[in-house]
Amino acid sequence: MAKLLERLARQHALLTVRIPGHSELYTSCIVDVDRPYILLDELLPSTGHQLLIAERKLQVTGKLDGIEIRFDTTLEHFDNRDNLITYHANLPGHLEYRQRRLDYRAHIPMAQTLRVVIDTLDGDAIEGKLHDLSHGGAGVIYTDAIPAVERGHTYQCAIELPDATWLFCTVELRYSKSVSARDRHLIGARFADLSPAQARLVGHCINQLQLEFIRKRTAD
Repeated sequence: MAKLLERLARQHALLTVRIPGHSELYTSCIVDVDRPYILLDELLPSTGHQLLIAERKLQVTGKLDGIEIRFDTTLEHFDNRDNLITYHANLPGHLEYRQRRLDYRAHIPMAQTLRVVIDTLDGDAIEGKLHDLSHGGAGVIYTDAIPAVERGHTYQCAIELPDATWLFCTVELRYSKSVSARDRHLIGARFADLSPAQARLVGHCINQLQLEFIRKRTAD
């Protein structure tokens, strides 16, 4: 079980957390596995923090390589360092799993413009608009001609994130395709060797985008 949870941590898999006896769902991810504990990222929305401290029980669901993993655990204690909360929960007694669809991909609202700047191999910089974000990579929209980049090559990239921070990383371009009758092209980029801090930043942004989508869908 610990090895499966370690794989969830390495893949920075999005987790859905429910506190027994309460209906609201929260999101988190596994920061690390430090036996006999699993270390969980802070709950989003943050209203779950005090509730978890009071109840101390969690029902957790995540996906590993397309398979849904479910487990129950209890909170032992938590750390609050540099305004980042980490929960130390006990390793679960057992895991349940079943086949599910693959990675969640958070789409950027049309009204929100987030810039993506890629440095090309000849020293130029091309700028596009962030279309979607996942733990594995990003989709970038270009409204002019197809950028002069080659599939399979790695490039230095700067991505503006929804919380007004920037992610500076290396990406491998995987595909390019037209997405509408207008002159728009979608470039798919895979993250290459994200650091744990970078991956955690991406996970926070995906969580925020998913929560905002759920709020809007509930309000409609």
